[in-house]
Amino acid sequence: MVNILANVGIMLMAVYFYMRTSTGWHEQAGGNKSDIINSILLEVLVGIILMSFSIVVDGLRYDFRFLLFCFSAKYLDWKVTSSSILLLAILRFGWGNDQVAQMNLLASVILAVSLPLIAAFIKKKWNDLMQLYILVSYCMWPTILLSNYLIADRLQAVYISMVMVVVGYGSIFIMHHFVFDLYYLIISASTDHLTGLKNVRAFHKELSSVEQRNNPSVTLAVIDIDYFKDYNDFFGHDSGDATLRQLAGVFNAQAVSEATFYRIGGEEFALVLENTQATDSENFVRHLQKAVEENVFYATTGEPIALTISAGVAHRRKNESLKKTLKRADNALYQAKRNGRNKVMIAQLH
Repeated sequence: MVNILANVGIMLMAVYFYMRTSTGWHEQAGGNKSDIINSILLEVLVGIILMSFSIVVDGLRYDFRFLLFCFSAKYLDWKVTSSSILLLAILRFGWGNDQVAQMNLLASVILAVSLPLIAAFIKKKWNDLMQLYILVSYCMWPTILLSNYLIADRLQAVYISMVMVVVGYGSIFIMHHFVFDLYYLIISASTDHLTGLKNVRAFHKELSSVEQRNNPSVTLAVIDIDYFKDYNDFFGHDSGDATLRQLAGVFNAQAVSEATFYRIGGEEFALVLENTQATDSENFVRHLQKAVEENVFYATTGEPIALTISAGVAHRRKNESLKKTLKRADNALYQAKRNGRNKVMIAQLH
């Protein structure tokens, strides 16, 4: 009983990690190398702890590693899943170089190749819970086959298989609802509820993350709607909110993988561009400004509204803190406003 409770606790911690990690990977095409390496190391550590609390029957170790692999395949990058499965299969020899360990290695190689493929195939075909049921069904088969092959007592083998199925599906059902609630809370904490863009909290968190990665190729832009107070006063705050939502739609339509938009104030937005040449970043912001200028927005009454934006752009200097880069982008924005608005101003590097 202690081992089972330990496995449950460990898996809940792992699921929490997946949720915290995956929320930042949806826009990053699988995350950067540092994210992937850290995720592999943590997943392997969780797997080792799970094996340490295994229930051993005739040399077979029963634990929740199969659930670990399911959540990994569902919520993380395939590189993390496949690497973790293989590394844990190799580390399994630390508990004995026997027939079970060798057969486990063979099954793990098959699982490492096929599980991410299955996860990718079913991703858009079923809802999250059904995807997890399919993945756990697939992950359980190596252990069930080994149980029926290696355990001489057929009745015991069948009993173990039934327990695995019940525990596997039951755990998936419970953890799915835990995951859903946790995911909602994490997303809510970092999302602006009016526009659906990331909020100022997520913006400052991202700046800290970029700072830690020490990425020199970073461009920050601060964007402000021109004369937004006048629109609010004339059309009303409901129309102002509708306009902000429509503007967020324009931003999303122009978004690329290197760009992330944030709402950081009433009518103020921020843009983070990574791993992009300075000229490409400037052209992107200018294209965005033109797209807003050419778009027709609508008040809640149906009246058309012509909006424009001003933007200040700053490229990160060598060894410069992003706080200073942001300050220079702010200053460039004020300069754009002073020069007539509906402009993009670039902060000088020197």
